[in-house]
Amino acid sequence: MISKLSIQRVITCVLLALFVSSAWAADLRMQVDRQRLSLDDILNARLIVEGDAQGEPDFSPLREDFDILSQGQSQVTSIVNGKISQTRQWTLQLAPLREGKLEIPAISLGKDRSDPVEVEVASGGQAAGETGPKPLFLKAEIETSSPYVQQVIDYRVKVYFRQEPQRAVLSEPRAEGATIQQYGEDRGYDESVDGQLYRVIERRYQVIPQRSGTLRIQAPRLEAMIPDPNRSRRDPFADLDEAFGGRLFQSFPQIPGVTHPGRRVVERAQDVEIEVRAQPSGADTPWLPATSVQLSDEWSPSPPSFRVGEPVTRTLTITAQGTTAAQLPELDLGAIQAAQVYPDQPKAEDLTTGPAPAAVKTFKVALVPTRAGALTLPEIRLPWWDTVADQQRVVVVPERSVQVAPAPGGTQQPVAPQPSPLPQSAPSAPPVPAAESPESPESLAPAKAGDREASAGLWPWLTLAIGLGWLLTLLWWFWERRARRASTRQARVEPRFVEEDFASLGSALQAVKAACLANDPRAARGGLIGWARQRWPADPPAGLEGIAARMDDETLSGRLRAIDRAIYAPPGTAWDGAGAWAELESALKAASQRSTRPDAQAIPDLYPQV
Repeated sequence: MISKLSIQRVITCVLLALFVSSAWAADLRMQVDRQRLSLDDILNARLIVEGDAQGEPDFSPLREDFDILSQGQSQVTSIVNGKISQTRQWTLQLAPLREGKLEIPAISLGKDRSDPVEVEVASGGQAAGETGPKPLFLKAEIETSSPYVQQVIDYRVKVYFRQEPQRAVLSEPRAEGATIQQYGEDRGYDESVDGQLYRVIERRYQVIPQRSGTLRIQAPRLEAMIPDPNRSRRDPFADLDEAFGGRLFQSFPQIPGVTHPGRRVVERAQDVEIEVRAQPSGADTPWLPATSVQLSDEWSPSPPSFRVGEPVTRTLTITAQGTTAAQLPELDLGAIQAAQVYPDQPKAEDLTTGPAPAAVKTFKVALVPTRAGALTLPEIRLPWWDTVADQQRVVVVPERSVQVAPAPGGTQQPVAPQPSPLPQSAPSAPPVPAAESPESPESLAPAKAGDREASAGLWPWLTLAIGLGWLLTLLWWFWERRARRASTRQARVEPRFVEEDFASLGSALQAVKAACLANDPRAARGGLIGWARQRWPADPPAGLEGIAARMDDETLSGRLRAIDRAIYAPPGTAWDGAGAWAELESALKAASQRSTRPDAQAIPDLYPQV
C-alpha cells in the first residue's frame, strides 16, 4: 500500500517539473505596427521570441492573404543581475492581397506557436484619409480567354499614375503550368480614366500555356514611393511620437525632424483566369498554333543556273506571327535524286519590334547536281493551325523540275537507259516447247501429225541459233560498254575546271604553287592536269587519280584525293592549300627532273627508266 508521504513526493516532483518547463519555455508573439491599413499600404510585423528557442519559424501560412516583400532577423543577448536573457526577432513587410478583415495566422517555431492577429484592409486611400481618384493603380489585360495549348498569348500590364512615382519596382507575373517572358520595350502614353488624365506605362509579356485546363495568371506587384501631401511638413518630434504610438516601422527609416519623402505603397492588378483548350483532334504534327505563317523560297545565284558539279544555294524561310522561334519546326525537304545535298545549320530568331510576337527561321541547302538532264525538287509542306480562323492550314512550296546542263567543256550526255537484264538461263538451255514459243497466232493452232514429224528435226538447230544469238549479244554488250568507258576516260573533263596548257613544266609548277597558297582547290587541280600533260605528253593521265597512279606514292595519292574532296565540299569548308603544296612540291619537282634527263627523252614512257 502506497503511503501518504510517497504520494506527496510524486505531486511535488510533477509541480517542480511543470515550473521548470514553464521557466524555460519560449515566449513567442506577433506584433504589427497598425491594425487598419489600405490595400495599397504595407504592414510591418515582428515575430519576437524570448528564451531558449531553436530553429526557424514557418511563415508559409502568411502567403494565403499576404505577399512577403522582405524579411530580416536579429538577435540580442543581455545579462542583468547575473541573469542571461536572449531575444530573437524577425521583421516582415507584408502587402495584403485583398480587402476586408484578414488574419495573420499563428506562426510555429519548434513547439511554440504565436497567437493570431487580425487586421482590417480597406480600399486604396481610405486608411490614409484620401479622397478623390487614386494616384496610382494597375490593370492587367489578356488577348484571349480561351487559347490553345502552346499558343502564344499577349498579356499586358498597365501602370496608371498622376504623379511620377519614385523607386518604382514592378515584379513579374506568375503562372503555374505556363512560361512567361517579357518582350518588346515599355510603351508610355496618356489615357483618361473617369475624367482624370493619367500617364500610362505599358509592359507586354508572352504567356505560353504548357497544358490544357484552367490557368491562373497572378498579376505583378508594383512597389513605389508616391508623394504624400499630408506629410509634406512635419514636427521634428513626430517620428519619436509615432515610435511610442506603435508606428515605429511605418515607411522607410528616416532622420528625425527631416521632411518625409512620401508614402510607400504596393499596388497590384487583378489576377486573370483563362481556360486553355487542348490540341484539336486530327490536327497535324508538329503542332504550330499561329496567326500567320509564310514559307518563301530563294536561290543564289538568282535566277539559278543548274550545271553538273556547280553548287546552287537554296534558302527556305519560315515567317510566322503569333509564335516564337523555339516553336518553329524543321522542314522535310524530301529525297532529291541526281544531286548531292549539303544542308546548313538552321537559324531562328524572335522579332520583338513589331506590334505582335513574330519569329523567323531560315534553312540553307547547297545542291550539287551529279548528272545532266531533268532534276526534280520535291514539294515542301508545312501544316499549321490558324488561331484566328480556328482551322488547319498548310503552306506549300510546289514541286519544281529543272534542267541540268553538262559540265563546261565536257562530253557528258544525259544518262542513257540501261540495257534490259539478260536472261538467267545459259545459251545451252533446254529448247522452249512449241506451245510456249512467242510465235504468231497461227503457230499456236494444233499441228497435224505429218507437220510435226517434218518439223521435229528443225527445233534443235533453232534452239542452238537462239543460244548463239544471246551469246553474241552478251559479248557485244560487254565490248561496247568497255569501249564507252575508255572513250569517256579519254574525253572526260571534270565540272567547273579549266585544264590549262602550259609552256613548260616550270610554269605549270608555279601555277600549282600559286593555286595552293591561294587556297583554291579548283585552280590547283587545273594546274596539276596541265603539269601532267607536260610530264607525259605522249599519254597524259586522266584526272588526279591517273596522276596518283603514275607517281606510285600513297601519301601523294591521299593529298590528291583531298583536293577532289575540297572541290565538292559544302560552301565555306576550309582547305589547307599550303599544307598540300608542302607535300606536293618535292614529289612534283622530282618527277619533273626525271622527265628532262637525256636518256628519259630517248626512251618512251611505256618502258621503265634505268
